[in-house]
Amino acid sequence: MNPSPSIRTFLFTASLGLPLLLAACGGGGGSTSSSTTSSTTSSNQLAITVEQNPDVTAINPAVITTDIPYATVTVCDSSNNCQTISHVTVDTGSYGLRLLQSALTSVNLPLDTTSSGQDLAECAIFGSGYTWGGVAHAVVKLAGETTTSIPIEIINATGLPAAPSACTAKASTDAGTLSVLHSNGVLGIGPIIADNSNYFSCSSSTCTALTTTLATSAMVSNPVAFFTSSDTNGIVFQLPAISASGAATASGTVTFGVGTQSDNSVSGYTVIPLDSVGHMTATAGGTSYTSSYIDSGSSMYGGPFNVPYNSSTNFFSPTSLQQIPIVLTANSGTSTTSYSSTVDLASYSSLNLSPSLVAFNDVGMYVPSTTSLALGLPFFFGKTIAWVFQGKSSSAGTGPLNAIAP
Repeated sequence: MNPSPSIRTFLFTASLGLPLLLAACGGGGGSTSSSTTSSTTSSNQLAITVEQNPDVTAINPAVITTDIPYATVTVCDSSNNCQTISHVTVDTGSYGLRLLQSALTSVNLPLDTTSSGQDLAECAIFGSGYTWGGVAHAVVKLAGETTTSIPIEIINATGLPAAPSACTAKASTDAGTLSVLHSNGVLGIGPIIADNSNYFSCSSSTCTALTTTLATSAMVSNPVAFFTSSDTNGIVFQLPAISASGAATASGTVTFGVGTQSDNSVSGYTVIPLDSVGHMTATAGGTSYTSSYIDSGSSMYGGPFNVPYNSSTNFFSPTSLQQIPIVLTANSGTSTTSYSSTVDLASYSSLNLSPSLVAFNDVGMYVPSTTSLALGLPFFFGKTIAWVFQGKSSSAGTGPLNAIAP
């Protein structure tokens, strides 16, 4: 059985001029610039775009969807009715596909049932809140790849009772709406296969936490691991470098498979083995943080960096750009490889936040921790980072591991 990792994504977003608890933002000021890469050319490459989400703009023009990587997914029901859904967050810090019920308008996905015949529900805990929904089977299509029928979460599924206290006590914010999530769902493609989250058996009015662990085949799980092709052992995530003043958009790719095709080779990459819950050690300022991770679903850096911050908002607020050297290493084992980089942190107050400037590489929030640094989406710009999934073999080794381009 897989371990029980926490789903640790921040899913920060921001309102124009009024940062919220779920807040994404960027660093630096200056004029608008854009950055793009070529469009998807291979069947195993999923296009991703950091941009202002028009669905969010339609319900609240003040919200800026900063540093959220979006992709388009397709789900099909048992009758082969399919629906394509845009603006789904691509998240390397969680596991499984989660879609808002409000976004599912032309497919019939009845909820799975427990051994007692009741609806199977899930409470997924994120750093910024929880999503509550039912579990249903669907075929998932990503770019030119197709899964077998797998469990996904339908957030706020029709007919499901409200989230029980056993769920809401774990996180105070209901993140399961477009107005909070700022996307139509979450595509969790992190290094663990099944999410091992909090599952419930629900009647029409009440829900009871399951006391036994579900089989992996019944849990919401990383779709990539269930493709019918050979590209099931991991992913390669690429975003272009952007200006320190921010960018209007940034377009990249998630390539499925590691070392399975010519477009996903990681030859020459620095390999960092991960522990059983997907963590590594990040050393910064002379301190080593052994529960650190690289997470596209976190829209900023998070951690106790030695940089001035606003005590009211916790956003970092240095008087000038700070470049913090970091070194990534494995937590244990025989690996002695390391990857050196920097965490760039600018002042939130210097942002030129607007719906036409949403990609930033130097924003962060002070998060008190003795064990963890979150290397969110700003860390991805200008890099190519691969994940090999837990228990899967590859040319870089057996997962879970990260491989980072030189």
